[in-house]
Amino acid sequence: MHNTDYAYSVTSIRVKESSLLGQVEMDQLMAVSSYQAAISFLAEHGWEVSAVRQPANGILRRELQRAWDLLCEIAPDISILYPLILRKDYHNLKAGIKSKLSGQPVNAYFLTPSTLSHALLVDAVTRREFGILPQPFASVGEEAYDVLVRTGDGQLADILIDRVALTDILMKAKATRNPLMIDLSELFCAAANIKIAIRAAQTNRNEEFLRRAISDCDTLDTESLISEAALGVGPLMSYLGTTQYATGAALISTSPAAFEKWCDDKQIAMLEKTKYEFFGPEPLIAYYLMKEAEIKNVRILLAAKENNIPAEEIRQRLRRLYA
Repeated sequence: MHNTDYAYSVTSIRVKESSLLGQVEMDQLMAVSSYQAAISFLAEHGWEVSAVRQPANGILRRELQRAWDLLCEIAPDISILYPLILRKDYHNLKAGIKSKLSGQPVNAYFLTPSTLSHALLVDAVTRREFGILPQPFASVGEEAYDVLVRTGDGQLADILIDRVALTDILMKAKATRNPLMIDLSELFCAAANIKIAIRAAQTNRNEEFLRRAISDCDTLDTESLISEAALGVGPLMSYLGTTQYATGAALISTSPAAFEKWCDDKQIAMLEKTKYEFFGPEPLIAYYLMKEAEIKNVRILLAAKENNIPAEEIRQRLRRLYA
């Protein structure tokens, strides 16, 4: 597809960008007196909010789905954005299998947006006919289901699915041949591998476990990551200090939340150049990720209003905004 095919989409998304909450709006939202006042503020800024008090999760999920629906309407080929949401499909696969085996509705914990139809996934899990799913969902779904039935080991089932998810995300990103999508997916996968390695080192996991859990990515030496994590936190941190993730990794052993914020802020920094793109999918990619960052900030602010968290503490948690 030629980049000029995106001319209409980019024009449309530039209009929508103007409605994103910027730093001024975030400061105003932080200053409101209560949770309900914050909800009213969001409604005034175009969010879909009912008059009846409702849980924040529902509001936030609906807002993200609206952003995805818009992209589906205007993108010449929405599949180029699939690497951004594939992790939700794999979350849904895990959640569906666990819910089925624990007697809960299969779709009780499903997330949106996703590339797989929820109805298809429910059907596959309910009837244990994973073959109706596309690969690699079919194979890993059957394997994880079997592991849970035979051993009840939820963690093993999780790492089986998570490793396939990371591999699939990076593979599909590379298939787009879009440098921005590849770089963003590489960051996501590397960060996930770092978090897995840190948790494994902290809990004295061996190399066999790490080889099952860690996926390949281009910006980390998988063998070094595995061998150093098996030796403990100290050797692992020494290795990570030699990588491009050294600054973020220095945060993770004491504050996983700070590492998450570092990754999110790095991601937004990678989108800055898209402000000057007028053709191609980059502005659409940026819009979705900017919307995710906006929603994360709103989630933090709404939780703060419900729990009377001081403003200064809130500011430390807020993600960088696209400005």
